[in-house]
Amino acid sequence: MAPHQETELVQASLDHGMSLLDPCWQRGDPPYLLGAIPADWTRAVPGKLSWHRPWGRCHWIAFFSMAIGVLNHPSLDWRFVSGDLHTVPVGYGPDGDPQVVMDILLFERMSAEESIAHAMKKLDAAEEGDGLESYYEAFVRGTVPLLRASARAG
Repeated sequence: MAPHQETELVQASLDHGMSLLDPCWQRGDPPYLLGAIPADWTRAVPGKLSWHRPWGRCHWIAFFSMAIGVLNHPSLDWRFVSGDLHTVPVGYGPDGDPQVVMDILLFERMSAEESIAHAMKKLDAAEEGDGLESYYEAFVRGTVPLLRASARAG
């Protein structure tokens, strides 16, 4: 993550997700402050993963996570897997199987398979989603190709 966090497209992805969560978001604000603080939390360090972990805000930090994933694995087919409880970016190989799961919030507690399963859960068929589906689709169509091109050029 560290080599890419200063990349403009990565920063713009972080800003996009956090602005959808909090319209008062400003570039440079600590993402972790927009989330809950878990009981086992120690501290957040600027520039490190802990700084970018807003607990309970997976639907919004997923844009940042996907940007990092695409830059590290540009040949994969990147998609958001999202449900009522969780959202996670997943990179799929040519065979259609998941190859990389970019779950920066739950990777210590869940395997990649568990993270995907958790993200696919729906609480109530009558409930509407988190309202971010169109943003996810637009990100995959517009930003992912730019990230992929950036990764291949670098």
